[in-house]
Amino acid sequence: MENKAQSNARKLLTILLEDKYKRKRAPFIVTVGVIALLVIVISFYRNNQKSQDDYLISREEKLSYKDIDLALKRGVNFESLGKEKKHILYYLANGPYSLEAISYLKKSGVNLKSLNAQSKNPLEDILLNLNPSHKNLEEDFYKNISTLLSLDLTISDTTIREASKKCEESSLMTCLKIAFYYKALGKVEHATSYAKRSCYTSNDNSICAIAKNYILKD
Repeated sequence: MENKAQSNARKLLTILLEDKYKRKRAPFIVTVGVIALLVIVISFYRNNQKSQDDYLISREEKLSYKDIDLALKRGVNFESLGKEKKHILYYLANGPYSLEAISYLKKSGVNLKSLNAQSKNPLEDILLNLNPSHKNLEEDFYKNISTLLSLDLTISDTTIREASKKCEESSLMTCLKIAFYYKALGKVEHATSYAKRSCYTSNDNSICAIAKNYILKD
């Protein structure tokens, strides 16, 4: 039968072994903890950044000075928003531009002519990729294009060729967008030519109807 001294010695040995094991595990536990904390922080930052981007993208004509100031304080990059990393001007073009908001963006240091990953400025990106609603095409698109031109945004010959190719491949929306672009430039013959191209097929008569009402009737 084990006496008290032996029992205490055994307990002490057990405790010492546990402490030694804990000390060995400590660096590993700390490392795992640090990694977990970093994952949580990065995940929170990304989700927070995404929610801020989504909010700004959804504002369109409702974008306010307060929205802009708050986003700038939080380090939001107005020149590269959302999953597609597009300029705020690209997203705002889905509605009527607020001239006050655009002026405030410029005064706040946002580069309205910055290029995306494909070396396209916001006007070129809109011409090539934006799919505005029919309501926007009828009510806002021409005015928005005129606003961008007044900001000295230009479209390169390369972009015109790309857009023309999309138009030739039956992208009626692109044909109409180019027509509005040339109309804003005052190039009536070019505008008329592309407006007629938007009526080449019967796949989308609504696009042709817009062309007839807002360009070809001139």
